[in-house]
Amino acid sequence: MPEMPVMGASPAEVDELHLEAAADWFVSLADDGGADALRRWQLWHDAAPAHRQAWEKVERLQSLLAGAPLQAAHILRTPVRDSRKGKPERTSRRQLLACIGVAFTTGMGWALLPAAPERAPIRWLASARGERRLVTLPDGGRAWLGSNTRVGLAYDAHRRDIYLAQGVLQLATGSDARQRPLRIVSRDGVVRPLGTRLTVSQFAAHTVLTVQQHAAQVQASSGPVVTVQAGQRVRFASTGCGRVQRSPVADDAWTRGLLMALDTPLPEFAAQFALYSGQAVEVAPVLASRRVSGTYQIDAAERSLQTLAEVLAIRAERSAAGWRLRPR
Repeated sequence: MPEMPVMGASPAEVDELHLEAAADWFVSLADDGGADALRRWQLWHDAAPAHRQAWEKVERLQSLLAGAPLQAAHILRTPVRDSRKGKPERTSRRQLLACIGVAFTTGMGWALLPAAPERAPIRWLASARGERRLVTLPDGGRAWLGSNTRVGLAYDAHRRDIYLAQGVLQLATGSDARQRPLRIVSRDGVVRPLGTRLTVSQFAAHTVLTVQQHAAQVQASSGPVVTVQAGQRVRFASTGCGRVQRSPVADDAWTRGLLMALDTPLPEFAAQFALYSGQAVEVAPVLASRRVSGTYQIDAAERSLQTLAEVLAIRAERSAAGWRLRPR
């Protein structure tokens, strides 16, 4: 990943160039979330106040898309087509900047403006690909950040907001003496813990809320509020929530380096393994009906996937992006 330009500026001088640099970093980190990439991003981020403000604007836009007009979310999620090859590419800086423009014209421009003086600034935390990170929150709660995860904390006198920009987060809430409301704002909706321990996992096309203790409420960008009790999980996207289901396994086992499956479709298992381990796992379409049960170590990807391959009588091969599961 190329080094980004360092542009010194005062807090009042955030302009399009700073937003372009922040968008470049956002896209680059999505492709390469390793420790070295995070270190170089941190150097750029801390080099000037304008860099921090531009980054906050781009991250805030991504995090708050759950409340954005549908056309803004559509621009960010629609693949760009290469005019020469006619093939879709990953989300680009141009898409992010286009979404910024739409946000201003559709009434979401407030999300990109500097925070009001009475609001606490967002403090962004990140984990590298393949890393798990434990964070103590300002209210005494604890948060586990999964692989390649970015989380923003905004605690002030009246509220406690946690922004999940990408990845997976397990939250054990603290006891807040001021009784400030707590919420987790994700790409697909807002989660409100009700004195609880829960996990929010953000996949490519949907988000999953699993409650380990007490209960939580989730409201997708469209649809009513849904209550999820301990031992239950629900899948939600910007279009609404699915059916609340019993969680058959410990969905927080990833915090201990494990992934547990019980009659899980192989593509779903592969998506979970990729999210929690930081290694992409591609499944051949012909294997889509296979089911997985067992406990697998996400910190030992090769051994776990080779074991899986033996159990299912398939092949696990390395690929340029990570791993590929295919028939024998």
